[in-house]
Amino acid sequence: MNTPQHLRVTLPLLVAAVFSAPLYAAGANRSEVAPSPRSAQELLQEEVHPESTLDRWHDRLYLGVQDFIARTDARFVGEGDTALPVPASPFRIGLSSDAVYREDGSLDTTPQLDIDLLLQLPNLQRRLRLFVTSDTVEESPSALHSASNKIRAGIRLTPLHYVDFDVGIRADAPPVAFTSLRWQRNLAWGKWELQPLAKIYLETHLGFGVAAGASFDRWIEHWVFRSSSYANWRKDAHDTALTQGFTVAHAQEIIRFGRYSDVVDGKDLARGFGLQLLATGTQDTGVQRYEASFFYKQPTKTHWLYWHVAPLVTWERQFNWHPDPGIRIGIDALFWNVSGR
Repeated sequence: MNTPQHLRVTLPLLVAAVFSAPLYAAGANRSEVAPSPRSAQELLQEEVHPESTLDRWHDRLYLGVQDFIARTDARFVGEGDTALPVPASPFRIGLSSDAVYREDGSLDTTPQLDIDLLLQLPNLQRRLRLFVTSDTVEESPSALHSASNKIRAGIRLTPLHYVDFDVGIRADAPPVAFTSLRWQRNLAWGKWELQPLAKIYLETHLGFGVAAGASFDRWIEHWVFRSSSYANWRKDAHDTALTQGFTVAHAQEIIRFGRYSDVVDGKDLARGFGLQLLATGTQDTGVQRYEASFFYKQPTKTHWLYWHVAPLVTWERQFNWHPDPGIRIGIDALFWNVSGR
């Protein structure tokens, strides 16, 4: 990516200064928000006491999905066999939109729907999982999205630890078939965290491609300094799309979505605020877009519903690098447990 000379010098020095800072304790004070580890049967047997009408609807939908999955899985129990407990199936629904005011007075809006659902049917096949997601098969950050994502659904196998093999269909006209082999880890050394990603994919619309990325976090108390890189090579484009992000944030919660694109976008940081700088482009054409944003994300009183807002400024080559102001707003509803948990 062809970056200006002053950025080539300044950014590496800034990152080196941040990551070479002395280690401090108490980084573990932040909490991790993760799906319930209990089985669907345990959740359905538990007596729940929602505190509001919104919580009641949340629990009704969440437990209704768990009941449907448990009943479906029970049909695959052989006669005389002992049924295996069915893990809870978490899902997430998110709505967000970007609005950018252009120099000519026009307003560019980019609404986006996020859906993630992971079903596990152990009595059908212990290593078989079904998934529904709005994430792209390349897992590209939102800065590279040209339009709202289409829903994908398929079968996921885990032949090795940390390796997923997916086969499925993306909703389109006509439907688009895809397959991918994905490896991702979450590694931690003290106050350092590393999330590498490697993925090869094949889609009837995009063709063959390879995506890779790495995100480095350095925690000091509740402060996180993050550098995230992403690269996606596609055979049909004969080029590599690139994204580089730097984030400085104060976050008391980490939401483990399991999607690398959410890490680059900073969507996993919650109950806090932060500053993010993003640069996107391609290997052949260089930087096409810069974005600077200040985000704020908090849970509501329900704890499972989060809202976020981010004033931002973009500089894009197609608009002659004019600083265009904008805003990003959205909500995330986590159906990962019953309300109050």
